[in-house]
Amino acid sequence: MNKKAVFEYLRTVWISLLIALVIASVATAFSRVVAEHHIKMLPEIKNTEKDDTILKALVQKFSDLSQKNPADYILNVKLGNLYELMLDEKNAEEQYKIAISKSPYGVYSPYFALANLYLKQGKYKEALFIVKKLKNTDHKPLLVAKGDFYMNLGDLLWKENNYGESVKQYKVAYFYYKKVDSEKKDSAVVGILDCYNKIADEDFKKHKIKAAIESLETALLYKETSIVYYKLAVLYKDVNPIIANSYMEKTYKMDPGLINFDIYEEILIKLMRYYYLQSQDIKTELYHNKLKAIRNFEKRYYITPDDVKININQLQVKNNLLHSKQTIRVKFNIENTSKSDFNTLFVTVSLKYDQGSKEIYSTKLYSKKKPLKSRSESPEYKFKYTYGDKDEIFSSKDMELEFYVSKKDNMRKIPVKSVKIERF
Repeated sequence: MNKKAVFEYLRTVWISLLIALVIASVATAFSRVVAEHHIKMLPEIKNTEKDDTILKALVQKFSDLSQKNPADYILNVKLGNLYELMLDEKNAEEQYKIAISKSPYGVYSPYFALANLYLKQGKYKEALFIVKKLKNTDHKPLLVAKGDFYMNLGDLLWKENNYGESVKQYKVAYFYYKKVDSEKKDSAVVGILDCYNKIADEDFKKHKIKAAIESLETALLYKETSIVYYKLAVLYKDVNPIIANSYMEKTYKMDPGLINFDIYEEILIKLMRYYYLQSQDIKTELYHNKLKAIRNFEKRYYITPDDVKININQLQVKNNLLHSKQTIRVKFNIENTSKSDFNTLFVTVSLKYDQGSKEIYSTKLYSKKKPLKSRSESPEYKFKYTYGDKDEIFSSKDMELEFYVSKKDNMRKIPVKSVKIERF
C-alpha cells in the first residue's frame, strides 16, 4: 500500500471520529460507527454522611424484616443493593449468595445481581460462571437480562481496549436480543461495529492488510455502513481494484460526501488500464464514462472547509423583561473561497450546549441564475432563536454555534465555523 493510500486510510479513521461529532450536532443520515454506549459504565458512587445514615437505617429495617421472613429472598437482594450503595461489597456478595440459595426455580434476579457485582469488581470469569448457570428458556425478560449482562461485559472490555474479547460479548448480547426481537439489538450491533473498526485500525497500523479487510467485511454481516465500505475501498485499492470499486460505488450511493475523489479516480483509472490491456473495449469505455461522471459530480457538489468562509458580523444574546426568555440574534455572510461558483449551498446552524445540541437554523441559498461567484462575498444574512427558562439550554454554562454547509441536500453537511456564545 503506497503512502497516499496509507494517508487516506488514516484520513478515513479521522473522518469516522469527526462524523460522530457531526451527528451529535446535526441530524444527518449516517449510520454511526463510533458508539456512544461506551460511556454508560457503572458510575462511581460517592455518599455523603447523610446518605450513609439513611442507608444504615434501611439496612437495619430490611435485616429485621429478613429475620421475620427468612424465606423471602427478595429482602436479601434489597440488602445486597443497599450494601453496594454503601460500598460494602463483601456484605453485598454475601446477601446475593443467600438470596440465590433461597430463591425458587425460575427466579434469576439474585444471579444477575451477583454477576453484575462481580463485573464491577473485575471478576469476569466468576460473573460468567454465575450467568451460565441460568438455563435458556423462552422467557423474554430472562433473555433480555442476559443480553444486558453481556453488553455490560462488552462495555467493560471495550473500556480496557480489549476489542477482541469485547466483540465476542457484544455478539452474545446480540444473539439474546435478536432472539426476542428487542430494540436493544441495535446497541449490540453498534458495539460490534465499533470493535471491528478498532481491530481493523490496529491491524492496519501493523501492516496486516488482509486481517483488517477480514474484520471490516465481518462487520458488514451485521450492518452496512458507508464508513466501513469506504475503508474497504481504500484497503483494496492496491490489492484488487475491481473489489475496491465495488465498495467505492456503494459508498458513493450511501454517502458521497465521505469520498476523497482523487482516490476514487485512481481506482477508475486502474480499471480502465486493466480492461484496456485485456482488450475489453466496452468495459474500458464504461469506466472512462464513469470517470467523467465522477469528475463532473465532484465539480458540482463536492465541497471542503477550505471552500467556504463564514464571517460573523453580529452575535448577541438578550433577555426579555422578566428574564424568563433569551434570544440569540446572528448576522453573518458567506465567502466563496473556491474556484467554482456556488449554484446551490445548504447552510445549517446547530446550537451546542452542556446537555447536547439542537438545529436552530437551516436554509438553501443561491441558484444557477443567481450563484455566489467564485472568490466573492455574499450579502448579509440573519436569524434569531428564542428559548425559555424551562428549556435545558437556558441553564447551560457553555454554548457554541456550529455552522455546516453542503452543495447537495442529501450529502453530509461539513463543519466550517464554530463560535462560542457569551451570554452575560
